[in-house]
Amino acid sequence: ATTPTSARTSATRASATPSGEAGFESSSAATARGRATRTRRAATTATTAATGRARVSRRARATATRWTATRRRAARDETGRATIVGNRRGGGAMDGARAARDDGATRVTREKREETATRWDGATTRVDGARRAPGGGRAALLAALALAASTGALATPRAANAGTGDRVKTSTVVGKRAGAMRALDEFDALRGRVRKTTTDAMRTSLQTVGDFMGRVEAKTQEDWHIEDVWVLVAWNWCIRRGREKLFEAAERAKNALNPSRTPKTFRGSFLDWFRQPMQLIQALFVLSYAFDVGCDMIDQLSTEWDIPDNIKLGFDKGSYTFATGILVVMVIQNYGPRLLGRFFPSIRYDASLQLVITRLTSAFVVVATLMLTLAAFGIPAQVLFSFGGLGGLAFGLAAKDFISNLIGGLVLAVMRPFKVGEKIYLTGGGGKYRDSKEKDVSNYKVDEIGWYQTRLIPKDGKVTTIPNGYFLGANVINTSREPNEFVGPQLRIAIPDYEGIPALTEEIATFLTNHPDVHASYKPPLCVLKKIDVDHLLVQIEMFMYGDAHYGKKIWKKKRELVLIDLLRIVKKHCPNSPALPVSEVDGYVK
Repeated sequence: ATTPTSARTSATRASATPSGEAGFESSSAATARGRATRTRRAATTATTAATGRARVSRRARATATRWTATRRRAARDETGRATIVGNRRGGGAMDGARAARDDGATRVTREKREETATRWDGATTRVDGARRAPGGGRAALLAALALAASTGALATPRAANAGTGDRVKTSTVVGKRAGAMRALDEFDALRGRVRKTTTDAMRTSLQTVGDFMGRVEAKTQEDWHIEDVWVLVAWNWCIRRGREKLFEAAERAKNALNPSRTPKTFRGSFLDWFRQPMQLIQALFVLSYAFDVGCDMIDQLSTEWDIPDNIKLGFDKGSYTFATGILVVMVIQNYGPRLLGRFFPSIRYDASLQLVITRLTSAFVVVATLMLTLAAFGIPAQVLFSFGGLGGLAFGLAAKDFISNLIGGLVLAVMRPFKVGEKIYLTGGGGKYRDSKEKDVSNYKVDEIGWYQTRLIPKDGKVTTIPNGYFLGANVINTSREPNEFVGPQLRIAIPDYEGIPALTEEIATFLTNHPDVHASYKPPLCVLKKIDVDHLLVQIEMFMYGDAHYGKKIWKKKRELVLIDLLRIVKKHCPNSPALPVSEVDGYVK
């Protein structure tokens, strides 16, 4: 807008000009120049204000970044102090005082931080109000500078909120880490308690076992006297009659409690098996009795020669150790497979693997028993593995067959070419192990596989015992593991029926190929004319039928019988004069 003074000045200048039009033009030009000058000044002022605001905004963002970093460092310091305080709270009075001081310092720091945030929010509100007011650019700048001077930092509300979110996240992470550390501490404490409890229990158990073995050893060192013969008589009665009496009494008690139960027989029971361990213990008692009584009699004779005490003690300890080892082997041999099948379901039906594990365990127990027995007698254990000189050579030659049979039994247990219940053919020695005129004597059924020998049952029912060393060089055919059975009948066709042979062989081949009991996919059936003789034509049939393993029961022989009968019907259909009966030749003529 034009001021009154400038208007009067313009009018005076216009009146002084010779021409009114020229004076008006000069006045308009001056007005335009004044407007342009004022516009440039306003633009310069706006640019300066914008530059100042941008500078203030950059400083505010940089200060906000520094403030956020400061808050994060403070949060980490607070987390560290909280962790230290938590660790110290379990200490004594001095640690408790330190924890209280740290808690106070942490509380004061948190209050100062909240007061600063509150002052920042108020100052920010004042800056926004000043910015919105007329001519508020300079006022906003002054308010921001005042805020910077009062707080020592500049930050936007968004940065402040971001710092608060970081504190919340940091507190959550710290809480989770603290919980994890507490869980680890509790687990370590639990592991320590379990270790201590287990160690104490093991120490107590071993001490109990050691005390028991000490009492047993002391009991075994007691001498037998001549009046102790009644123990041997009573033990012998228990072996002969006592076991059966005890079994009958137990069965009567069980029948009284459960009248509907099926009574069991003595044969095959635990008391029946316990005869062998009782006989072993009886032999130990008799040997110890004879040794102690003999030593007592020698001492009473008052001779110069006396049996040393170390031999007496070693004999008792060694004999009891040897008997205990043999007893353990008996238990393993009898109950080892049952226990393996009960506790290991994967080998419950694998009798051969159970036999291998049982035998290896028994062998280990035998070796350990021999070593302990030699040590009890005062003989070094190296004697068991070293034989030198002529004595070692003689022992090796004498034990050659024995060792061979033991190795054969171990090979049978590991390789398992056959197992109990299977049928085998022995091809060594012309197909027969023992001298017999019967053709099928080499067909055996496995009845028992022992350490030293194997018991087989041939078709004639005569039990045959074969040393295990024989199987190291013999060829064995296991027919029980073959899923198919070979059948190869021969048909004698009369010579007048030769014209029906092509149709006969074709129909038989088709019949066998489509028969459900013939395994045609394993090998196609064969039916051909094989031979022409003076009195018949020989037709050969070859086929594989499913064995008992396919049906799950022993019925393949019945299936073979039905197939052969069907073949005879086909022969009668195409060759009515067949089968041909054999004839004899006399002086070159056929009768």
